[in-house]
Amino acid sequence: MTDKTHLVHPGHCFCQVSDEELRPWVVKRYVEHCSTIDLMKSTGDPHEKELISIVALLDVDDDTMLELMGNVDFPQHHILHCRQNVKHMLGIPDNPE
Repeated sequence: MTDKTHLVHPGHCFCQVSDEELRPWVVKRYVEHCSTIDLMKSTGDPHEKELISIVALLDVDDDTMLELMGNVDFPQHHILHCRQNVKHMLGIPDNPE
């Protein structure tokens, strides 16, 4: 993912949103294979756009994720750990295809 202009810079860490809020977007992204851009176009709600961006950051490299999560007021090691926990909780493999 080289073009990140469509993503919202989240202001919340993965652990600050419920799996119930993330799960519908995870299904659309990983099960229905909707692109992040299409998901962003599907809503005008800022909170939903943030959720979609959080889901998009589940499978990017650590540096990109930390760059885009720069508005989150937690240390980098916390954000990395939370992402791993959320991926396991949502059943997302470490290297999704």
